[in-house]
Amino acid sequence: MAHLIGIASGKGGVGKTTMTINLAIALQKSGLTTLVLDADLGLANAQLMLGVKPTHTISDLLSGNLALDEIELNCYAGVGLIPGASGKEALTNLSTPTLLDLINLLKASPKQIVLLDTAAGISKQNMQLLSTCDSKLIIFLDEPSSIADAYGVLKIQQSKSGLESTFLIPNKVNDQDEGKLLYKKMNGLCMNFLSEPTQYLGSIRKDHKVLTAIRSRSPLAKQHPESLAWQDIRLIAEQLAKSLALN
Repeated sequence: MAHLIGIASGKGGVGKTTMTINLAIALQKSGLTTLVLDADLGLANAQLMLGVKPTHTISDLLSGNLALDEIELNCYAGVGLIPGASGKEALTNLSTPTLLDLINLLKASPKQIVLLDTAAGISKQNMQLLSTCDSKLIIFLDEPSSIADAYGVLKIQQSKSGLESTFLIPNKVNDQDEGKLLYKKMNGLCMNFLSEPTQYLGSIRKDHKVLTAIRSRSPLAKQHPESLAWQDIRLIAEQLAKSLALN
């Protein structure tokens, strides 16, 4: 059975999709088979960062026209992608049984790890998807709105399924010391107001090469393997695999 990792953020623009794509590549390169679901089902963009053009999308799966393996794309380093759809409003408000059927299909995948790149925010669908994941990674920045919105995600998840196996990932920090302090700040909020701790895997440093990779529609791991951000994501992947005893 596949291990599901939900990657979320309170607000958009914090680097969630970049993290998902490159974390999947890092895990794949470490010897773990990975699959990415673009779980922003109605406004998909993971395929852009992977530089692929899907013929079929999650819409074809949910309509019953195609099976999971028929819409999966083989991407860089062998990472699989289940593309979301663009401009499909119906996909933003799926029923609970439909979401659970989708999760069960993903869990039955032959891949060892399935990463869900969820939409930003705290919609009911988003929180349902995240709560079904075995592990959760919350990406946030050292900005008041990002911290507040990330805390909102944590608060809802704590009420649904607790914060066990929930990891905080500070992004765009100056160095690892700054990232650790930012984690401690957020974890302190969780301890004070939710009475439950989160876990830490590492932070991602500021790196202008992330933007150039996005603009080139190529994964950071492929475009700039020497970059600081890729080095940090590789270390996070190593720590994650160890914590889950996946290799």
